[in-house]
Amino acid sequence: MVFDLQKDVSQPEGENLARKIKRKKTNGLIRNRLICFFLLVSVAPILIIGFLAYNKSRTAIAKKITQYSQAELVQSVANIQNKLAEFENISVRLFINKGFNSTLATLVEAKDEDQFLLAKREVEFYFKEYMISNPDIFGFMFICDPDVDRSVIITKEYYDEFLSLTKNFKEHNAYRNIMIAGGAIVWSSAIKLNRSHFVLLGRHLKDMATGESLGILAIIVDEENIDRLVNLNIYNRLYISLAEIQSYALVINNEGEIVSTPFKEDIGKSFSDIIKETKPLDEIFSLVSNRDYGSEINQGSFITEVNHRETLVTFKTIGSKTGIGGKSGWHLLSLAPTSYLYADVQMLGVTILILGVVFAAIAVGFSFYVTSLIDKHLWF
Repeated sequence: MVFDLQKDVSQPEGENLARKIKRKKTNGLIRNRLICFFLLVSVAPILIIGFLAYNKSRTAIAKKITQYSQAELVQSVANIQNKLAEFENISVRLFINKGFNSTLATLVEAKDEDQFLLAKREVEFYFKEYMISNPDIFGFMFICDPDVDRSVIITKEYYDEFLSLTKNFKEHNAYRNIMIAGGAIVWSSAIKLNRSHFVLLGRHLKDMATGESLGILAIIVDEENIDRLVNLNIYNRLYISLAEIQSYALVINNEGEIVSTPFKEDIGKSFSDIIKETKPLDEIFSLVSNRDYGSEINQGSFITEVNHRETLVTFKTIGSKTGIGGKSGWHLLSLAPTSYLYADVQMLGVTILILGVVFAAIAVGFSFYVTSLIDKHLWF
């Protein structure tokens, strides 16, 4: 009888244990399903809407920024064209001036010192007159072709450096380009003297009376003037350092050399040294006439790496009626890192992610609360 009593007492305890285990499994299953349900209902819509909004915003911003950059480039190109036209018109005036041409011929052919010095002073007078009327002109050079020692140089600074340049000018690629142009205007690549960079507007001059070569006339322009023109938004800000510059513009020529940029150490380098993908720019180097400047091929945009940063590159060819462009042309590139463009969108993405985490935590907590209520109800 004792054995049977123990058996009868132990049997309900076993049943209770089994019921507890079964209840725990049931509650765990319910809890997991509730967690999945609340997560799906609360978090999924936020993440889906946030993802779509993030991507749509990036696309819209890229499109708007591209349009804005192209419009800004059009204005910048117009400003550069106006400024370059000032220098080119001065070159044209000297080129067609019979008195100036005759004075140069006298300078080249002078037989005595007095005649040479008189002709030199007259040439210097022409140069100084134009430098007074246009303060952006850094100087003039007339590089005498038969006798380089008869060259005439007028500059604001660095006279000795420019004098040395005239003596070795035939070794510079600017000399070859000017001679090939046959009297047309040619803009040189950037020339570094001391810590400054300069570009030359050069053309070959001949004696109007005899057709004999006189030499090369060059207008000297400080690269800083071009840089400030294309990056006006940067230099209008006070106390800005190079490290703070996010987006900027640079000028390259048809050889792919960087002519002007806020980062002076890059001047003279090939643009392929800083821009990873250069193929979209290949077609703008094949222009041969000014009438092509208005076509869509001379402008565009693409995304690539610039100095190891993902960057939006927009570009436009600089053309003018007096000969800039074509085989000796310049092109304006605007560079804007995508991290800078998408900064606000990335903040939106972070906000959406934080909201998702918060709602996920609320959903998990609520699911535990509901399952605890269910557990109590089933227990009692």
